[in-house]
Amino acid sequence: MPDAINQYGDQFRPTEGHGVDIASQRQDELDAASLAFIREQTGAGKSVTAIDLGGGYGTHSIHMAEAGASVTMIDVDDMASAAFTGAIAEKKIPAKNLTFVRRDFVDLNEKDLPEKIDLLYSQRAIHYVPYEIAERVLRQLFNRMSAGAAVFISAAGYDTEYGKTYPDRGEPVEKRFNFVTPDMQAKHGILHKIVTYTEGDMEKLLSSAGFTDIRVSHSAFGNIKAMARKP
Repeated sequence: MPDAINQYGDQFRPTEGHGVDIASQRQDELDAASLAFIREQTGAGKSVTAIDLGGGYGTHSIHMAEAGASVTMIDVDDMASAAFTGAIAEKKIPAKNLTFVRRDFVDLNEKDLPEKIDLLYSQRAIHYVPYEIAERVLRQLFNRMSAGAAVFISAAGYDTEYGKTYPDRGEPVEKRFNFVTPDMQAKHGILHKIVTYTEGDMEKLLSSAGFTDIRVSHSAFGNIKAMARKP
């Protein structure tokens, strides 16, 4: 078996230069919390419309749809359509509950989004745009979200192994946007510029977009994870 890339035993399964696909290998606490939110809402007779921003191979979009949500996944690359088609063909999920929109999320149109959003899920995607653009995208989504809607989001961490050698490490978050070092590009498949986040940076980002009840933590690897609500 190939060597693991981290302490979790994850293998190198690259996306299109946007890091390694983790969702198809294991679930983390944000995955579990998002599914618990869906089940709680649907168990109470409520519908859940979810956005998966930068969902890669679509694994978690399928999990959310299986839990009862109507899911729109947005990604600049199409790595998910085959999995979506398979899940629908196997009659695991109604076709209306899985939608793929191929678009860079910095260029989202209003027609790309559902009329209301009850759940925003985004793992290891928001760091691929400069901080000010991340603020704009989250505000756009905030404006379409219903009261009480939940956010489950993660980003590249300031103190990950690639964050510790990151060229813009000494800059404030608003000025951090650079490539990781070549050895880290090769190891983690991160071939585009990123922003690295501290816990405080993530709290500031979500707060500036309008979210409250913000809870931020970091993984053992050092990535930043957060949950929040729209008041």
